[in-house]
Amino acid sequence: MGERVKPINYYRRLFQTSYQLLKVRAVNLGWLLLLALLMTLHILMLNPGLVAIKVILIIGFLSGLIFELNLILTAFTTNKTILNQTDLLMLTAWRRLSKRWLQLVALVILLAALWLPFGDAGFTAPVLNLVMLPLKWVDTVVMQRRVVVVILAVLYAVLLYVFLQLLSYLRVTVKPELVPISGWHRLVWFLRPLIAIWLPMFIINHLVVSGLRVLSNQLSNGIGNGTSLLALVVLVAFSLIGLSVFLLAIVWESIAQPKFQPDFSDDDEHLHSMAWFPTGLVMLLVILFGFQAFHFGSVAASPSLTIAHRGVIGNNGVPNSLDAFENTVKHKPSFVEIDVQETKDGQFVVSHGQDVNLKTDTGAKVTDIQNLTLEQLKKHHAEKNGKTTTIVSLASYLKAAKKVNQRLIVEIKVTPQDSADMIQRFDTQYGEQLISSHDFVHTMSYQAVLKLKQLNPNLIVGYIVPLNVMSIKKLPADFYSLQAIGLNTTMIRQAHSIGAPVFVWTPDKIADMQIMRVLGVDGQITNQMTQLQQVNRQPLKQFNWAIVENVVNQFC
Repeated sequence: MGERVKPINYYRRLFQTSYQLLKVRAVNLGWLLLLALLMTLHILMLNPGLVAIKVILIIGFLSGLIFELNLILTAFTTNKTILNQTDLLMLTAWRRLSKRWLQLVALVILLAALWLPFGDAGFTAPVLNLVMLPLKWVDTVVMQRRVVVVILAVLYAVLLYVFLQLLSYLRVTVKPELVPISGWHRLVWFLRPLIAIWLPMFIINHLVVSGLRVLSNQLSNGIGNGTSLLALVVLVAFSLIGLSVFLLAIVWESIAQPKFQPDFSDDDEHLHSMAWFPTGLVMLLVILFGFQAFHFGSVAASPSLTIAHRGVIGNNGVPNSLDAFENTVKHKPSFVEIDVQETKDGQFVVSHGQDVNLKTDTGAKVTDIQNLTLEQLKKHHAEKNGKTTTIVSLASYLKAAKKVNQRLIVEIKVTPQDSADMIQRFDTQYGEQLISSHDFVHTMSYQAVLKLKQLNPNLIVGYIVPLNVMSIKKLPADFYSLQAIGLNTTMIRQAHSIGAPVFVWTPDKIADMQIMRVLGVDGQITNQMTQLQQVNRQPLKQFNWAIVENVVNQFC
């Protein structure tokens, strides 16, 4: 597992090594240029378009990172004479790169993939959101998403193993005197920097954000804006330093934590100091990014449409029941969202199925609604939070909604037990009625979205996306219902670029609702609609912390 070290001693030796490396002008200049590229990319990511420039910057950043890692390895393993001559150090690094470039390229690509769960550093999440699945795969991936998550977890473990294998290869190549380490014992090279550097950075960043949230009510608009903007700039700079040390720690761990105390020539002292001009450039870019991120976050934080998830507010009734609907509409939601399933005899009832206990009169539990006719279901009852109600048909629910002029969003629950012509019959029975009432329909099956639009182009149909890791540009819909977990501005901009609103499900905490508003969503499908109405009335200063939170989440 590597050398056992006391935490204080570990930090001291790591930061001493980092400080000595910064004295190597070629190393600190190269690293600062990489940070400048990264911040430029961040700034461009705030704006739509310019895809070609963004791709060039990403390739430039990754290429520069490959050379910089090679330069650090060269500095660790070369002699005083070479370290004291920048030209000679660069030439030596270039020669060594020609021998191990393939391993370094693979190492950087794997590192970018491994970093996805920990923060996108400005480009990994947008890159993921550019992944375009073949249309015939989309429903399979969505419907089998639990299996997909397991496959991704296994793939992550495989990538981590290959990453450590490459590090082990470079370890022996760079320092042949080191003993090769095989198997998962090398995991410490990744985990110890993660725990020692990334985790404290994550905690500190979010503690500061929590402090801003607490202060949001006490500070005036001007002071609150200034404090939040300053905190944003400081946290971005802090995160850049932390991520730099984290990456250095992985390299340092993999070559057995070497002592790096070079004896620099006194005659060339000016060569062994920080490159202040690029340092100033990076800070200027950080400040510019902070101003832009704060501006875009403030502009995006407009009130959201209030959508009652499954027709309830808190515990005011059984989800999808008419009793809950009557209590909910008193609070005047923008929409009431309900779940609809097909019965055995081809009718449609309002029920999710999994969020309530569906029982017969004798108390026996019922699993699949598709196995029962509408008349049989009417003899059953649904239980939730100590409340009991009957299952109602979609026709009855629509009639009740029309009576009070309440708009609906109807989710069609697609299951393997559905009849082959289920979508066609749904449109025949309810399509025109939904259009006349200005109601919407959404579903997790993209084939169902396409079929509905083909049958009835005037029907407003949305696509429910449960995994925010793919492009939706090639999956056109009238609107998108995106999951709050993992949601980022890239997906929202993709939807808005094709004129489609974004509804998000299901933020139930005030903090989550504030973050969703800052992201720029058009509506929020929530179980706590009255809280969302309160959030919609809040002054802009109370969203400053959420702007900072969204930026911090891009780094860790």
